[in-house]
Amino acid sequence: MDIRLLREFIVLSELLNFSRAAERLNMTQPVLSRHVKYLEDYFGAQLLTRNTHRVEMTDVGRVFATEAGKIVAQYEQSLAVIRACPGVSRHSLSIGLLGEATRTFLSTFLSGYGERHPQVAIECVDGDIDTIMARVDKGESDLAFVIRPRGAKTPERLAHFTLASDPLCLVVNRNHALAVKERVSVGEVAEWPIIGLNRQISPMSFEFNSHFFSRHGFEYKTWKECVNLETVCFNVEFNDRAVVLLPLHRRYLVGANARLIMFAESDCVFEVDLLWDPENANPSLAGFLAEFRDFSRSWDWGPGLGGVEEERGRLNGTVV
Repeated sequence: MDIRLLREFIVLSELLNFSRAAERLNMTQPVLSRHVKYLEDYFGAQLLTRNTHRVEMTDVGRVFATEAGKIVAQYEQSLAVIRACPGVSRHSLSIGLLGEATRTFLSTFLSGYGERHPQVAIECVDGDIDTIMARVDKGESDLAFVIRPRGAKTPERLAHFTLASDPLCLVVNRNHALAVKERVSVGEVAEWPIIGLNRQISPMSFEFNSHFFSRHGFEYKTWKECVNLETVCFNVEFNDRAVVLLPLHRRYLVGANARLIMFAESDCVFEVDLLWDPENANPSLAGFLAEFRDFSRSWDWGPGLGGVEEERGRLNGTVV
């Protein structure tokens, strides 16, 4: 388990306030909420109880916070001992990552990288697409893993290479007229009311979805906007007219009363990219990039973050 998740829960257990904890951790509240849900799913137990007025720890949550504190303290002490050894120089890398799109493969790589390079302190900063790219552009992160529409422009100062593809999908209620389709076109989707993320909270998400529509001559207009994708997807559970756009790697958000359908257009694809500033003088950056390139060639990206044609073949053009 990523040590960062333990640190986040410790802060949250101290403040018992998601907004204040997210602010202290330099992350957004929706990301922190997703991480808590991940921990609860991992342990199969509720760690917190929440309502509109306050947050409280459950018995399991209190035990976890205590044990997490012990683990983090021992982890930091061990790192300090290693770094204090003669001949160990101090280097660091700050990495921006984008939630579920990057967590699995990055945590696997970092486990091996940390063993090979104990002198390099790794700082991972989770966030949304609106903050992650900006951190690299401003020099606050050395590199970042992001997901963007295929063909989207990279900021001029930044270099990048593409790791994997992730198809854009449509989510509709099982009673929706499009639910019987094997594939849908952008033009067909544009005729229905769209539920999306709040553009004030996530303006880049709105920009990305607009990118898919405008390249085919359609305007992307939202009928309703929600604060997170969980709420977006829940809305189609009881609405048989609305539609939702969703990257395939987030398909676990599709409920029992909804269907997920592939797009007919082959360019309706997100790409997972690694971004960095080629002028960055951090001595650890070049080695990290070289090792990650080698790792990416052997990693089994699997459905949702593999080749789009492979995923289309797996689904065989059918409704999932």
